Amino acid sequence: RALGESHGKNADLRIGDAPIGTMRQTNVVVIPNCDEIAQFRTFDTLIQAINQARRRAREFVVKMDKDQTKDDNNLGKDWVVSINCAHLHPQYGMQTPEEQLTSMKHEEEEGEVDLNLQEYKKQRDEARRSPYPSVIVEVQSTPPPDFGAAAAAAATEAKAAAEEPKPDDDVTSDDVKKLEALFGMSAATKKADDPFYDALGEAFGNKQIAAQTPLTLAQNWVLENDPAFNQESSTFTKSNTHHVDAAYEYVFNNLAMLNAQEPKRGQKSYIVLPKFLPTSATSFDRFAGQVSNIIRVMPSLKEKVVVSTFHPEHVMASTRCPVPVLVITWK
Repeated sequence: RALGESHGKNADLRIGDAPIGTMRQTNVVVIPNCDEIAQFRTFDTLIQAINQARRRAREFVVKMDKDQTKDDNNLGKDWVVSINCAHLHPQYGMQTPEEQLTSMKHEEEEGEVDLNLQEYKKQRDEARRSPYPSVIVEVQSTPPPDFGAAAAAAATEAKAAAEEPKPDDDVTSDDVKKLEALFGMSAATKKADDPFYDALGEAFGNKQIAAQTPLTLAQNWVLENDPAFNQESSTFTKSNTHHVDAAYEYVFNNLAMLNAQEPKRGQKSYIVLPKFLPTSATSFDRFAGQVSNIIRVMPSLKEKVVVSTFHPEHVMASTRCPVPVLVITWK
């Protein structure tokens, strides 16, 4: 997705140059050494769960930062980026004994077997049987439709440039020198101690303002409100991502890293996501639910992990953390 969005931004930057058309790119990820997906049914279920999570992400309420709403950062925003995912496997399409029995019963109920259809399905499955489990990701970035808006915007900009007032040439260097002398005299005659600021100091006292980061806010809140927090075994990580795909990637990277360290029973991992779904607790809970659905089809994790959330917009005060936090509890 980042590749498609960068293509749209680069296209918008090429003002006056030759236009850039649709981008299509296919990426193949080969996974030869993972024993967990050696069986096709496990691999297929995992891919289906990932696709389901990506479809449900359309329902999330994603809030953009102020910095991302500026015109400079909105380059490429109208480009349509689509991602398609498919998978290959050495056993692709092979049925389990239960599925074979169900298929035979269905053929008996139909009373007629279409040999051409069976041959077509066989060739289709054989075409997707690769030497190793693989994932194919196709990225497509399409330019926005042009209904004449671009020409109208260019005409408006040309008209505004023509009507822009010319700079005033009446200001001379002598005027600038007079102003500099005036402001210099004001600074020289100003008293060192101003009664107004002295009064403010007496009223509020000398206080120091300590800046708190989102990670610090989450740590302090968890320390005060989560009774299961263990200072020796619990871990905190933070990501500033606001994209759904990047959030999934960050969460599962953390899961893989922690699982390799053989976490203890009851150990908690707090994943702080201050810029991800900060205004919608419902969307954040649905995100956590999709993470759980993917975990349940992974043999090495489905019996080891429980996912929960803290969020500023939660209905229950006991889970109302200042920033969104995804909590991984190891069983």
